Amino acid sequence: MNKIINGIFKGIEALIAVFLAVMITLVFINVVLRYLFNKGFAWSEEVARLSFIYLVYLGSIEAAKDNKHLLIDSVLLKLPGVMQKVVYLLIQLIIIYLMYLMTFGSFGLMIQNLHDKWVATQFPIWGVYLSGLILGVSIIIISLINIVRLFFLKISVADLISSTKDDDPLASAE
Repeated sequence: MNKIINGIFKGIEALIAVFLAVMITLVFINVVLRYLFNKGFAWSEEVARLSFIYLVYLGSIEAAKDNKHLLIDSVLLKLPGVMQKVVYLLIQLIIIYLMYLMTFGSFGLMIQNLHDKWVATQFPIWGVYLSGLILGVSIIIISLINIVRLFFLKISVADLISSTKDDDPLASAE
């Protein structure tokens, strides 16, 4: 199971690298073309924008996996053991609620823009909102796993927060 999860996250890292390379390459080429020839590719701006959106959202999934996404742990780690668990559970429940809102909001926007397309590339606009759906579902799953690890696998809050990038999300489950 851990090999599958690690493979998924390695795939996400590879996608992040691809989106970053595409974005940098297209923006650089477009700047050079506009500077030297006073012309550019209109479609490159849309592709770079889409690459940036997916880069940020997939990066947020990676950060959530490592419990590094906008977490200020200095106060949390100074609390007594039981309060750490309560506050960490509260944080995970708030994250689940917010990602629930994002998931259904993104799904609604996907449906609303189902037949709309971008001007230059003719990509479907719902593809932009698909990133929010993917982010929301992924982080809900990660938060549920964090709750399971906290209460059922008895992993301390400090260990959950201090996981490094090399650790996989279920390494302690073995």
